[in-house]
Amino acid sequence: MKAFAQGIEELTMSNGDDRKTDQDSESLPPYLKQWRGLSMRKGNEIIEALPEDVAVATSYPTTNEKGEIAGGMRLTILTKKKHYQVGEEIRVIHVMEIVEPGHELFIMGPKPVYGEYIDDRPVTPPRPEVQDYDGVVLESPNVDYNYDITSYRIFEPGRHRIYWQMGELRSNTLELEIVTS
Repeated sequence: MKAFAQGIEELTMSNGDDRKTDQDSESLPPYLKQWRGLSMRKGNEIIEALPEDVAVATSYPTTNEKGEIAGGMRLTILTKKKHYQVGEEIRVIHVMEIVEPGHELFIMGPKPVYGEYIDDRPVTPPRPEVQDYDGVVLESPNVDYNYDITSYRIFEPGRHRIYWQMGELRSNTLELEIVTS
């Protein structure tokens, strides 16, 4: 599978959008400087993610809009921008980071996203009690970008909130403004 055969490369930080950053790439821990790639589903195939999705994902190490750390872990969701037109596609990138040693991270994917909410209403199924996994496992601290990229279109103008929750672990909340043309 080509998407999984990508080498690990040094991550080059670029942040040409409106996301705020709280650190430069020099001060990042080594695991956040490595890029293992991002995959997506296209029908029954797993392919490399779109370049614009990769650009959003690679902004993660330096963004200051991350989820809170709980139990040594954090969930974060990212979008390309904060303002969208009514009906415009909103693509959500999902990141799990484990900052403490002693945990395992299941990095192969893309894995299904469970527990995503828009305006406090579930838009993906809840996390199942048991999940099968047959793939690469890394020790923490480390980061995992390989979750499905969810896509939404919101047709109601105004402020809308998206968050991702797995058990007690909850991501940052994205506040998006949906505007008419």
